[in-house]
Amino acid sequence: MPNKLAKLISILTVVPMIALLVITLIYLNYSTFFNNSLSWFLMSNLFLVIIPLSAYILKKYIPKYNIQGRKGERKLAFTMAALGQITGAVTVVSFDGPQGVKLLFLTYVLAGLILTTCNTLINYKASGHACGVAGPLTFLSYFLGRTYLSLFILLPIVFWARLYLKRHTIGELCLGAMIGIFATITVVY
Repeated sequence: MPNKLAKLISILTVVPMIALLVITLIYLNYSTFFNNSLSWFLMSNLFLVIIPLSAYILKKYIPKYNIQGRKGERKLAFTMAALGQITGAVTVVSFDGPQGVKLLFLTYVLAGLILTTCNTLINYKASGHACGVAGPLTFLSYFLGRTYLSLFILLPIVFWARLYLKRHTIGELCLGAMIGIFATITVVY
């Protein structure tokens, strides 16, 4: 039972699912963030949720990733997330989108750059899961207020799941969370 619960938590807290939660909560509680425009809300979901989630479907159709199993899935998920985040950032800047949406995308891009640096240049596997929870929740709390800090209860739950599944060490999880928080604070302040 704990194994199934840990897997479920890991699935529900992948970066795009947390992005969906954050984008939706901001839209419902602070629609001026999106200039009261459904278009910017939908665009944010396209680039931060739909394109990254497509990796889990595309993996089955791209032999290069499919034969690698979970490792290939991780690579493709990271690639699709980067594609969505960078394309979204370029789109919102090119079309002079709302300031908040620009900050949202820049936060994801900066966090992705730092994670990539850690994981490839430094060769230390900082947790994308932890980064993808801590950063967006920091962003949400900044824009919607301290009440939303209570959602940080998700972080120890994610830590437990990732540790239980032996996907990360506590150090990798802590570093990932710190990267997410650092990227958010750097962009919004």
